[in-house]
Amino acid sequence: MSNVIPESIAEQIIAEKIKEWNDNRKHVKQSQTEAHHFVAITRDFGCHEEEIIPRLEGALGWRVYGKDLLNHLAEREELSRNFLETLDEKKQTQVDDWVNYLIHSGAVLQKDYVLRITRLMEAIVRNENAILLGRGANFILKERKEGLRIKLTAPFDDRVKNIMEVRDLSLKEAEQLVRKNDKEREEFISAYFNADSPTFSEFDLAFNTSVINTDLICETIKFVLQKKGFTTGGGSY
Repeated sequence: MSNVIPESIAEQIIAEKIKEWNDNRKHVKQSQTEAHHFVAITRDFGCHEEEIIPRLEGALGWRVYGKDLLNHLAEREELSRNFLETLDEKKQTQVDDWVNYLIHSGAVLQKDYVLRITRLMEAIVRNENAILLGRGANFILKERKEGLRIKLTAPFDDRVKNIMEVRDLSLKEAEQLVRKNDKEREEFISAYFNADSPTFSEFDLAFNTSVINTDLICETIKFVLQKKGFTTGGGSY
């Protein structure tokens, strides 16, 4: 089962978002500020994300920005620029100031891809409530108080078992795939953020998906967001 978003659908999602944000900006007074919130999720491969993420999206009523969509944006300079242009001049300056701070603090490396992905995430969280999956969101947004940084994890054997079932693979194939994805994730963090894999202390919440079921995970995340005064929509779990 592939989670890759077809390019035509990605382009449609992006066009709709840019139009929505530009329309919203026209109706918001210059002096009016609206707080937007985020959930940044880091997950080990095979942690039932194919079940948890759609349920969380429905529970919160927030848009999910996953690896494929973020990559699609970051790899196309014109689309990245269009996203940033949905912000007024003051907010664009704030984004650039934040990016420069992250570079100078050593949180991100000065590489084209990571700079674009950082600006994109900043544009997203300044425009709407959002769920951000991977791509270093926990590093990029680590000092922001408007959201939650969440880790989904599970023992290796449990993740392998889940991948065998979800992707109809043999034990050997699933083990190879889980190891490959774990290695790629570590290499991504090292290459773009000059860091090791984050420890649990760097997250606001962490869930062992082998022990805690999807309903309870979504319920807990929504409860904590509401206790922090963040606006959530959506429906039941």
